[in-house]
Amino acid sequence: DIPSLAVGKAAASAGSTQSAFTSSAPAAAASGQPEGPGGIWKTDAVSVENTKLDTDETEAVTDPAQLKALLDQAAEAETVAFDIETDSTDAMQASMAGFSFCFDGKKGWYAPLRAGGSTILPEAEVKTVLKDFFATPGLKLIGQNFKYDYKVLHRWGVDPPMAWADTMLAAWLLESDLNRFNMDILADRYLHHTTIEFKEIVPKGETFDSVPLETAAPYAAEDALITFRLWKRFQPMLAAAGLEDLFFDMEMPLSALLAEMEMEGIWLDGSLLSFYGKKLEKQINDIQQEIWTLCGKEFNINSTKQLQTVLFEERGLTPVKKTKTGYSTDTTVLQALAPLDPVASLVLRNRSLSKLKSTYTDTLGQMIQPETGRLHTSLIQTGTATGRLSSRDPNLQNIPVKDEEGRMIRRAFRAGEGKIFLSADYSQIELAVLASLSGDKELSHAFHTGEDIHRRTAALIFNEEPMEVTAEQRRAAKTINFGVMYGMSSFRLSRELGIPMKQAAGFIESYFRTYSGINTFIQETVRKAEETGYVETAAGHIRRIQGINSRNKTEKAGAERIAVNTPIQGTASDIMKRAMLAVSSRLKAEGLKAKLLLQIHDELLFELPEGELDPLTVLVREEMEKAAQLTVPVKITIESGKSWGDFH
Repeated sequence: DIPSLAVGKAAASAGSTQSAFTSSAPAAAASGQPEGPGGIWKTDAVSVENTKLDTDETEAVTDPAQLKALLDQAAEAETVAFDIETDSTDAMQASMAGFSFCFDGKKGWYAPLRAGGSTILPEAEVKTVLKDFFATPGLKLIGQNFKYDYKVLHRWGVDPPMAWADTMLAAWLLESDLNRFNMDILADRYLHHTTIEFKEIVPKGETFDSVPLETAAPYAAEDALITFRLWKRFQPMLAAAGLEDLFFDMEMPLSALLAEMEMEGIWLDGSLLSFYGKKLEKQINDIQQEIWTLCGKEFNINSTKQLQTVLFEERGLTPVKKTKTGYSTDTTVLQALAPLDPVASLVLRNRSLSKLKSTYTDTLGQMIQPETGRLHTSLIQTGTATGRLSSRDPNLQNIPVKDEEGRMIRRAFRAGEGKIFLSADYSQIELAVLASLSGDKELSHAFHTGEDIHRRTAALIFNEEPMEVTAEQRRAAKTINFGVMYGMSSFRLSRELGIPMKQAAGFIESYFRTYSGINTFIQETVRKAEETGYVETAAGHIRRIQGINSRNKTEKAGAERIAVNTPIQGTASDIMKRAMLAVSSRLKAEGLKAKLLLQIHDELLFELPEGELDPLTVLVREEMEKAAQLTVPVKITIESGKSWGDFH
């Protein structure tokens, strides 16, 4: 079962399991920060010299019979840490160099396929032994970012189960604000152990299989041994913090689903993308020529120094802010100057199109995998502290959807022959979460009646009838509706709407008078964060709020914005994860051939045979609605088409 969103488990368990953690100098107490749930942030701050592995803690196994005997022993163990070594960080191209495992926490074993440029273990025999090992009933594999290993092993021809537990995901759940969760950092933080680093043993430009075995074995075997020891550290911590259900019922199954999505990939029309790239190049050149004509001279638009001269000296614009190298010409400055001078507006446009060209049309085609003919992104679970998934190599979440150029790029993503795409999008999900968490009557009423949320807000704060609301008033209301979740100041609102700060402050005051329940929710959320040092989502995902009790006003204001936004965005993320798992489960149960390909913020993208459109539409709508579990109804927008650019 997927954990219910109705109860925050971290809060329920907070304060009841302090004995599970020890510290001679708790980091939280030392900084004046309240302790987290169950004391999980009382990390060992003991002043000790970090350890290194002894030589007898790692060993290479180079005999197939010995390898089989060891894996037979591992299969009988309760848990087995498993890690692979490859010649690439790209799971869709990497070749196996070997693998390591640990089943007792005392020794890590490394089975090399290749080392020092030579073959060590016969690949065919190793595959057979591994297939038997992976077929062990009830096998509990422990990994560190095992999603990568899972994909490589599948491509290599063995069929591993997904990891039962992943130390990277466990660390992220426990301390999502750490930002980095690689093994070197986790070993140092939780085990006081300094690992052998990749760069220490692999010369620049070479791959792991070129490293001599006597050098490769300690590094590789250490990975499995440390992964095992990290899990033994994390397992009681997850239990003490009330995070076990979230870990085993949501994040681990999601990791397996993401691996399937990443391996499936999405078809990209490289020739169409190249054609769009040429169109962008012409637009960029035309804009550059227009800027030169307006300025009466040619100059390097991408040169900060030359642009400073043109804008602030030759065109007489008033600088907005200063940097070490002169007056700033960054995006926020150009946005402020755009209403005053067409050159600033054109430079902004030039930058936007140039980024689209360099990031997408120039590079995506080169990232199509030869094996599959498709593009394979990586969906990252640990990329944000709120729990929202991120996309990497390439990032497919930042392609603009409102601009024609962004839609043009999305049109190059096409369904396979005889198939179509289905897009399912949660409409205004974060506002729906805000209405549910705050219980605000006015906002909740809008969702229950199906009104246009932004038009209703505009009508209320501008004291107009809904049908009399102008497009400009609705735009202002929309900006405030979303801005309030991110702690938008009157200064920022005035800049975004191009209005005086006093007027912006009046809009915000009127908003909070109208939605008094939201104001109460914000104040109460900040108060609880000040008391406990953390906030949580509806499913119980916790996030420590650094600086919430800081005496520095700027630092505290930033912490308050994070404290308010995290439960909203994090709960929306919980809902999306529940929906993904539920939809995936039903697809398999009902034998449909539709595949979930991408998750982009509040949208799911499926590829399906044309004949499955009707049943999939019903299935997706049902599961996405059930996943929400909010006090207000949610709207799911479902569209279909041959290309990704056909939607919205």
